[in-house]
Amino acid sequence: MANNSNLSKRVALRQQQELEARRKRNARMLGVGLGVLALVVVVLIIVVVANAISSKAPAAEQLTPPNATEGHGIAIKSKNTQPAGDVPNVVVYEDSQCPICKDYETQYGNAMLQLIDEGKITLEVRTAYFLDDQIEQTPNKKSSQRAAMAAAAADAVGKYREYHKVIYENQPREGVGYTDQQLRVDFAAKAGITGDDLATFQKLYDTKAYADFAKNSHEAMGKAGIGGTPTYVVNGKKINLGNLPSNDPQTVLTAIQSAASGSN
Repeated sequence: MANNSNLSKRVALRQQQELEARRKRNARMLGVGLGVLALVVVVLIIVVVANAISSKAPAAEQLTPPNATEGHGIAIKSKNTQPAGDVPNVVVYEDSQCPICKDYETQYGNAMLQLIDEGKITLEVRTAYFLDDQIEQTPNKKSSQRAAMAAAAADAVGKYREYHKVIYENQPREGVGYTDQQLRVDFAAKAGITGDDLATFQKLYDTKAYADFAKNSHEAMGKAGIGGTPTYVVNGKKINLGNLPSNDPQTVLTAIQSAASGSN
């Protein structure tokens, strides 16, 4: 009986040891499994974050609009003729969300375009986006900056002057901002951007191909010492448009020439 008792104890001890070894082995396997799972989760998080960042980051290749000027503006080209000799070059500083910019564009925009088409002036637009920092926009963040990039993309397909006009004709209430649907679809259609040009325009907008150019244009305002928008300048002199008796092209041209000569 003693021998049988000792045998049973040895069997029981061996079984206990096997169970303990199995438990430790299972624990190790569980630990390895959880470690692998944690690693997979971390990798997935990294991929998601990287994709989110890349979708918002500027394109790797930054471009310059075809009608860009040395001062980081975009020249509005004549539809009819080249400038008649040495004519005044008007520089306009504006922000696409600025209500007064819209007022001036409404009042003087057509006169300026007529003077451009008659070859009596040249004109470039330098677009800032300082209102992005001053106006809370939800969810339309960086509205002025996106509008500036969209306008530059429109220049790439030969529709800058049309798109520039559409932006102000459809300017939202201050603080609301422009949606991507407006900038990349609705305004493009109103500006006459279609077919392959539309595909090109939207790709340039989506990839932020003109982010650096828009930034340089924005910074040009501060470097020039311009304190607000809209500001119209010729030969470094501000053009006084606010007190003109009329907005007809000849009256506007006289104001431009007066500023250019320093007699205003």
